[in-house]
Amino acid sequence: MSIDHYPNRIQEPSGRFLEIAEREVGRIILDIHDGPVQNIFAALSQLYVVQRRMVQSPDQAPDELERIRRSVTLLEHALNEIRTFMGAFRPPEFERRDLVAILEGLVIQHEELTGNSVCLELEGELPSVPLPVKISFYRILQEALSNAVRHGEADHHTVSLRCKGQNVIMEVRDNGCGFDAPSVLQQALTGHFGLQGMRERVSLLGGTFMIESSPGLGTCVRVIVPCGDNDQSLSCG
Repeated sequence: MSIDHYPNRIQEPSGRFLEIAEREVGRIILDIHDGPVQNIFAALSQLYVVQRRMVQSPDQAPDELERIRRSVTLLEHALNEIRTFMGAFRPPEFERRDLVAILEGLVIQHEELTGNSVCLELEGELPSVPLPVKISFYRILQEALSNAVRHGEADHHTVSLRCKGQNVIMEVRDNGCGFDAPSVLQQALTGHFGLQGMRERVSLLGGTFMIESSPGLGTCVRVIVPCGDNDQSLSCG
């Protein structure tokens, strides 16, 4: 088990937001290339084979129909992935909606896309938070859930939200295969697994970011962010 954290401090935002944006855009481009683009290429290759064989051997239609079925499945997966990536650039009305509603929407979307179960636990009341905090929590949860599925092969997640003092705390746990935290956290310094982007977001908000994981024991991502002085609160139900 290993914990990686940033102490509470506010970083100078000038230039840092640009660095984070560039890394995230680069990661999304790689995801599109390694995911939907490869699926589309594989599907097209199958269809080209079907086209040639149906011209050469009309009596082999049943075999070619199976190739068409596989190709359609690949293209459907690719389309869903592309829609997901596009949705990442259009977060749902952050200004109008509160933090709980925003994260609930993301949880529902993740369950629909992956078939995994996500338990959202809300403890007490959460304060209303500024827009940068909403965006950061959304992106961090999005990345944590995605990593758990793609790299950890998890099929169940627990997301807990609570307020302690002047801080909002989010924990994202999964039942995945876990990983060698020191090794992965070292790789994260070069942008692997999206951890660097999560750490930078929390650092810019003056918060603390931690990861706990061991092989076979799943992973826990913990984020602690100061919400400032604000008497308004929303029920966690």
